[in-house]
Amino acid sequence: MRCSFLAVVGLSLLVPLGCTEPPKPEKAQDLDKIEKADGRDQIELGPIPTGPIATVGAVEIPNEAFRDVYDLKIKKYADRGREIPPSADRRYRKSIAERLIYHEVLAQEVKALEVEYDAEELTQRQEQQKRGIRDWAKHLERRGETEHSLQEMVVAELREKAILAKLDKLSVSDDEVDEDYEKIKGNWKSDKPRVRASHILVPIGPQPPPRAKAGEAPPEPSDDERKKWEDEALAKAKEIHAKVVAEGADFSAIAAETSIGPSAAKGGDIGIFTADRMAEEFSAVAFELPAGQISEPVKTKFGYHIIKVTGSWPPGELPKDALEDQIRDRLRQRKLHQGRRELKDELLAKYEIVDNIKPTLGPEPKRGRGKKGKGKGKGKGKKAGPHKRGPNREGKGPPRTVIDRDAVKKRVQIKGEKAPVREPVPAPAQ
Repeated sequence: MRCSFLAVVGLSLLVPLGCTEPPKPEKAQDLDKIEKADGRDQIELGPIPTGPIATVGAVEIPNEAFRDVYDLKIKKYADRGREIPPSADRRYRKSIAERLIYHEVLAQEVKALEVEYDAEELTQRQEQQKRGIRDWAKHLERRGETEHSLQEMVVAELREKAILAKLDKLSVSDDEVDEDYEKIKGNWKSDKPRVRASHILVPIGPQPPPRAKAGEAPPEPSDDERKKWEDEALAKAKEIHAKVVAEGADFSAIAAETSIGPSAAKGGDIGIFTADRMAEEFSAVAFELPAGQISEPVKTKFGYHIIKVTGSWPPGELPKDALEDQIRDRLRQRKLHQGRRELKDELLAKYEIVDNIKPTLGPEPKRGRGKKGKGKGKGKGKKAGPHKRGPNREGKGPPRTVIDRDAVKKRVQIKGEKAPVREPVPAPAQ
């Protein structure tokens, strides 16, 4: 009887697999109906004013500043033959107006405090934005931004940083460093020797590399092209090497100017690592080079590297001085992140602001029932993901964060780095 039951069950499982096809995903149709069902068509927006979109104190924010960005957002829908949904229209109006207002608030605050942003850092940030992007104009169009609007967003961040520094909100004390070191030193314990290095990467071939067309393999260069590219990269690497070994040369500054990849923004610093985290050719040189020395160009599959070792340590725990600058930088970034939130609230309350876009938005729309609490509740049978918070090992005390967000941030920053390393995160390979 039991065998008959199993046979029936087995057949019932096999039949659907053999006789039916799995449902195929379909593109969403009738987006207007979907929005209507969600209640978003109930949003009623007023006309955008023709005059200033806001005033901050006695300063008017011109309508053109708003339209420069808003019209690009609308154009993205028009290019697809669609009208912008009221919900998206409202969101864009609100966010663009609030952005411009806050930028003006910051401009007035830095003037009142007699501080200004770091113009050199602005240039570096702008160069970083463009790295790896083939068509900058198309990138701007896709984002619905202008060159000026992107620049103003970076300037705003740098102004926040300058204000917080003036107010002494970003300084990190020795006691804070000591406390953090005691918390993290166990993460850096290893049974392998480690070094810290910076590098300058000169890739071989055109940058960025040519992309393959859809459904096709990337174009293969000829042997003559390969040799030409390699000769050019080696010649450039030798030229850079001559600069960095010259008396009084600043390796970090030259790396920031000439290296390819996100580590260039940090003067080429790739942090502390074990040999297994590098290309073999890279490690062979880095782990033999005395601290403070600079290598000849080293070839890996990623290109030519000029390596400068800045420290080396035996197996075991790393001393505080090996990690101190990274600890200070992480704590400073944490204070900057928190300080920005607090500063924005304080400044928006401090200045007299009239927002002429706000009356056009109507009442705050109600969220659909399907969205309320979706993915936020405990939920039956759901397992805690890596971003959840849980109790410590003893089941007591405050919750601990399972994932290191600083580490995640670093991984995001290094995405796309064409270098022979997995740039360091707080817990190195054991």
